[in-house]
Amino acid sequence: MRRSLSLRARVALAAALAATVVVVLVGVLASVLLTREQTERLDRSLVPGSPAVLGSFASTRADLAVTLRNPAGEARRVSGPELPLSPIGIPTSVTVAGVDYRIRTAPGPAPGSLVTVGATEDDTRARVAERQRLVAGLGVAAVALAAGLGWVFAGRAVRPMRRLTAQAATLDRAASDPGAAPPTVRADGSRESEELADALSDMLARLHAEQKRSAASLHAARDFAAAARHELRTPLTAMRTDLEVLAAHPDLPERDEVLADVLRAQVRVEATLTALGQLAAGDLPDAAGGEAIGVADVLRLAAEDARRTHAGLAVVVDEPDPATPESVRASPEGLRMALANLVVNAVRHGRAGTVRLGAHTGTDGGVVLTVDDDGSGLPADEREAVLGRFVRGSTAGAPGSGLGLALVAQQAARHGGRVALGDAPAGGLRVSLALGPDRAG
Repeated sequence: MRRSLSLRARVALAAALAATVVVVLVGVLASVLLTREQTERLDRSLVPGSPAVLGSFASTRADLAVTLRNPAGEARRVSGPELPLSPIGIPTSVTVAGVDYRIRTAPGPAPGSLVTVGATEDDTRARVAERQRLVAGLGVAAVALAAGLGWVFAGRAVRPMRRLTAQAATLDRAASDPGAAPPTVRADGSRESEELADALSDMLARLHAEQKRSAASLHAARDFAAAARHELRTPLTAMRTDLEVLAAHPDLPERDEVLADVLRAQVRVEATLTALGQLAAGDLPDAAGGEAIGVADVLRLAAEDARRTHAGLAVVVDEPDPATPESVRASPEGLRMALANLVVNAVRHGRAGTVRLGAHTGTDGGVVLTVDDDGSGLPADEREAVLGRFVRGSTAGAPGSGLGLALVAQQAARHGGRVALGDAPAGGLRVSLALGPDRAG
């Protein structure tokens, strides 16, 4: 498995490369300046003087050559090889007998005479080379120092990243429990590590939310499977028995009664599956939604559903009191299903002929939807129990799964509220579906 360089090594290498670039640039500039400085120094030394001075100067400088010319242009070698004539006053580089000289020509001591003074460039080049070696040595030392300091300071700079890595290594254990709070990552020491920690925390929060939704979905699926197996075993067994009887006795006199039993069992199975599916959907995260809908619209739609489903049922919609919020933030389908179940309960089990739908403001500022009927009602000591799953009241007037009021209670909880059962003014049952105060528009 290939392993790339660590951040610390990368920083040290980058520091060394940067120092190398700087050293090379400085070295080139220093070499140019040193060469120019030594050449100018050599040029300043090439100032011819009187013959006496020339003689003394020539005797003290082994690398010096002097050539004197009379007005006729004849050269008389004073010291060293004969130097060529160069433009007066302008330092010039020439090669004499294979040796490089720097020469300058000036008027001589006698009128009309010229003197050319030259010095070899070997000594100048040697001094320049020596200083270049010094600069190169200092440059190598600077590169090594930069790499060392980069390594040291990079270690301090990446320390927050190392701590961040250590935290990240334990996140799988911290995030294993969906019921716990989402794990967070903290870092200090640098803005980059803090920004990375915040990004990781946000990502973990999203992953944790998805994990909770997945766990809730799995739990809902398991509950659905368990409840379906429990509730459907009896009607399915009865259906199978009836079908076996019909298959074994095609001419059975009670054939019509058996078929009616099969149809009733099928209706019960279908209703139970529908209710269980609604419960499972309500158990899913975000099932309550957040759409703004009008309170009057909710009541109107529920009344239309009731009139269409229950022919002959009188449905009355009371106008909400003026203090009631005009809208709520809720799931339209969830509220519509809850009110439909309350109407079904009133007709099927309470044998009601009239249902009243209304809304008012709760004590906490939320919206309370009410369904009143004129049916047989429900004993006070059973009102809390029937909100549970698969629980039916003693006054239930028709077969059922015991899931209707459980669905209503579930939707109330999903909307941050609760369900309360009481006495209706017409003598039947009043069901109040309270929504959370934060749902009021």
